[in-house]
Amino acid sequence: MKIALVSAEAYPFSKTGGLGDVVGALFKEFIKAGIDVTVFLPFYRTTRQNFFSSTVNAGIVYGVAVGSTKRFGAVRTARVSFDEEDNLKIEASTEGNLFFIEHNDFFDRDELYGTNHGEYLDNAERFVFFSRAVLEICKVMNLKFDIIHCHDWHTALVPLYLKTFYKECSCFERTKTVLTIHNLGYQGIFPREKLEITGFGQEMFHIDGFEFYGMVNFLKVGLFNADIITTVSPTYAKEILTPEYGAGLDGVLRKRKESLVGIINGIDYKIWNPEKDPFIVQNYGTGNISDKQKNKQYLLSFTNLKCSIQNPLIAFIGRLTYQKGIDIIVDAIPGLIEKGVSFIFEGTGEAYYENKIRELQNNYPSKIYAFVGFDEALAHKIYAGADSLLVPSRYEPCGLSQLIAMRYGTPPVCRRTGGLSDTVEDGVTGFLFDEYSAEALTEAVKQFCSAYEDKNRFSRIIYEAMKRDFSWSNSCKKYLELYKGLINEGKTGII
Repeated sequence: MKIALVSAEAYPFSKTGGLGDVVGALFKEFIKAGIDVTVFLPFYRTTRQNFFSSTVNAGIVYGVAVGSTKRFGAVRTARVSFDEEDNLKIEASTEGNLFFIEHNDFFDRDELYGTNHGEYLDNAERFVFFSRAVLEICKVMNLKFDIIHCHDWHTALVPLYLKTFYKECSCFERTKTVLTIHNLGYQGIFPREKLEITGFGQEMFHIDGFEFYGMVNFLKVGLFNADIITTVSPTYAKEILTPEYGAGLDGVLRKRKESLVGIINGIDYKIWNPEKDPFIVQNYGTGNISDKQKNKQYLLSFTNLKCSIQNPLIAFIGRLTYQKGIDIIVDAIPGLIEKGVSFIFEGTGEAYYENKIRELQNNYPSKIYAFVGFDEALAHKIYAGADSLLVPSRYEPCGLSQLIAMRYGTPPVCRRTGGLSDTVEDGVTGFLFDEYSAEALTEAVKQFCSAYEDKNRFSRIIYEAMKRDFSWSNSCKKYLELYKGLINEGKTGII
């Protein structure tokens, strides 16, 4: 079985968020499992700076029609492997399993998708080029894949291209496609005029094609044309069939619901392991949970919070956005501080909420520490030192922070939605609430505080949380079952 992963990002080569983590982890786990897997990525400026010397020019030039213009590109390749200690090894090779799509006009930029002033205005052109470049390279190099696994809107046109412009190409005659929705809130929506750059005419601007409220929608086309659609948790797969969570595409998804599968994301237990984490002050595991307290002591000292070691310390790590529930956190904090809770924030996001968090810190300097930014080492220290993590998302396709928190014995307080409800067991490994409101969040934090005061009960919750297995190996097995079922007479496996 030969698999191609096609994505706009994959860690450690490029990353802006969870998409990069997930695709990078899938690539790694497939390699470790002995699967013949290749990943296709844009050759961004940051990728060039970090990995140029580890790649080689494959020696081919290809042309891609982007509207009425033909754009020419190159490809750089490398061979990726992992040693016995799980360390990444990259070797420049024309027989590679890592393909970087090179086009300086499109990808040699400061950021992946846009700047603080907004998305790049030619993102439609950039990812039309990328999607078609992948298929052109396969055609020129006669690369044959059983499965092409596309990720999010950036690559959602690939299934349609395979059924139209490339349907006569012999290298794709047995290829099946999988499209994963990482977050339905991002769909690749562009003005109607952008349809021309896809290579299709106005005959494709209709309700079962590109048309979406007078605009062009790339993800919608992918949902209609992929052989299988996956998303990143079983509950989210059900939620997006409803108007509340479907972001305007619930009707399309209901048409394809027999081909929709939810598979929980995982986390990399080599990176997120409190027993060996190099960033934390004191390593610990299920056999010596009490050592976790030394990380809390360090965190209180580092942040200058005037919080007794006996009082609860709650953290938030993530994007400071409306989706992540930061608005109800802001509303709930004054009342929770009165009950003796202290808070640590780390993250960036919408300027309004960044300023709100700074304002709260100014109002409660002894009870709130806010780091507006992202520091990897600090994040590890917070996961290890906090008593709980807030994840009150308005919606959450899967979520990774709650998985990390449980691994570190930091029971999360989460809203019962998407992957949060699939991974957190209320009162067993964390705490869940239903209504999206500051009042419901406050009540859930009170439930956490009640458990926290009962040391025996809280120790059991920590232990149960740390025991749960959310490693990528489990998720990858489910993807492989899905692939095998799809190859085998088009069935979807035994998920």
